[in-house]
Amino acid sequence: MGSMSNKKSLAKKRRRRSIIAFEMIRLDRMSTEPLHQQLYRQIRDELRSGSFIDGASRLPSSRALAADLGISRLTVNLAFSKLHAEGYLRSKAKSGTFVAYPLPESFLSADKFARRTAGRSGPEAHPATVSRVRISDRVRAIPDQRVGKQFDLGATGAGAGVSLVPSIPAVDEFPTGVWERLRAQVLAKKGAHLLRYASNRGDSDLRNALAAYLCDFRAARCHPEQIVIVGGMQQAMLISATALLNPGEPAWIEDPCYQQTRRVLTLADARIIPKPLDDQGIMIARAPKEPFPKLIYVTPSHQFPLGVTMSFQRRTALLDFARAHNTFVFEDDYDAEFRFTGPPLPSLQGIDHSGRVIYAGTMSKILCPSLRLGYIVAPEPLVDSFIKIRSAMDQHSSPIDQATLARFITEGFFLSHVKRMRKLYSERRDFFIEQFNKLLGDRFTLQVPEAGLNIVAWLKQEEDFQMIRRITLDIGVRPSALSFFCIEAKLKPAFVFGFAAWTPAQIRESLVKLASALKTRPT
Repeated sequence: MGSMSNKKSLAKKRRRRSIIAFEMIRLDRMSTEPLHQQLYRQIRDELRSGSFIDGASRLPSSRALAADLGISRLTVNLAFSKLHAEGYLRSKAKSGTFVAYPLPESFLSADKFARRTAGRSGPEAHPATVSRVRISDRVRAIPDQRVGKQFDLGATGAGAGVSLVPSIPAVDEFPTGVWERLRAQVLAKKGAHLLRYASNRGDSDLRNALAAYLCDFRAARCHPEQIVIVGGMQQAMLISATALLNPGEPAWIEDPCYQQTRRVLTLADARIIPKPLDDQGIMIARAPKEPFPKLIYVTPSHQFPLGVTMSFQRRTALLDFARAHNTFVFEDDYDAEFRFTGPPLPSLQGIDHSGRVIYAGTMSKILCPSLRLGYIVAPEPLVDSFIKIRSAMDQHSSPIDQATLARFITEGFFLSHVKRMRKLYSERRDFFIEQFNKLLGDRFTLQVPEAGLNIVAWLKQEEDFQMIRRITLDIGVRPSALSFFCIEAKLKPAFVFGFAAWTPAQIRESLVKLASALKTRPT
């Protein structure tokens, strides 16, 4: 059995290696240059380009390459022999011929040599000469202190599995078996239809299912023709901003806010105007000379990161303001399904009678972030413009995923999953609060949320912030500093902890680790 297992493992490793096809080689039989010399020269030049994975890229066998090029194996072997002699190739018994590592450095291109020598010290390292590339102002302005890193949790190492990063759902609870069964069913039923280009509005069955769900459970006022399926909340925001804002026009956003809001609106070249929050939600007061916004971004059901729920009075005031000044409100229905005190609140869009609210949601927290499916419920005058922009971006989301999600909703699995996850998150939230107050109550005051997957912990002694920040990074417990989400807001120091993605045992392990590390520092 062991021998068979080793053979399978070796076969898998071989399959993972990249085999070079040499599709671009052209041999001129009318040339005075011998064929083996032409082949040698062209292979050498391709290897010099640095496009292949050194040490992992495997060459085709001499028999296969000779057949592809219509030449003799002797010609190929002569070329390979010369490349071996010059250090471009290496042979491995029973495995084949591979690109050598390192290649002869005297033949490396300048940029490849610079990458090889990056990080070396000593006289042999030479700085790369790189001409400056002009990047657009809007891209350089995008705030991205953590871009690409905030969700890089790693599979091993400090904090793996217990990092308490905010905004991570319990993906291990995703009903994979049900999803795969439904996926197989829709593929069997619709077959090749799901492999073709699809509607840029989105799957009609999915739009019908979402319209029914949103009207029933979120008190929305919509029909399927108003719904556009998108690739997540950022795309929903970018489509809306692109449709409504000319460069430099003002957009109001909550402060502090979901960090991707700033990035998307910056990319759309909007003039971002942060608005403070109180215990009722966004404050819509306006200075006398301040321009009226064209777009206002809000999270009324559950504000991120503070967890505030917008009051009914503030909602009606916001809608009155939008109607009076020809402004659209973008409602990000963030974590609305996961409300732990009473039933989920109705959407802002549901009480809008003037068509001023663009309502958007996503499956990232309800199901899993990698699904990349979301939706916009657009006011009817905006639908065609949104579809036009959606088509220009990437045409459509995965038809197979859309069809599967439609079945998942219509057969009742979606609502069952929401109810199950609401109960699970409520239990994890209560456990987190109990353990946190027990272990870290001397350092922090928790702001207990009514909804959502995160909790804000305010420092009792503001001067401890930098010390605690360093400790969390050192031990792999990675809550986000509240200041990371602020633009102009000057709030007391706090951290935003996630609790939803971890079991009670993991939550306790992480909090014990943090409490133990803080014990070595004076209170």
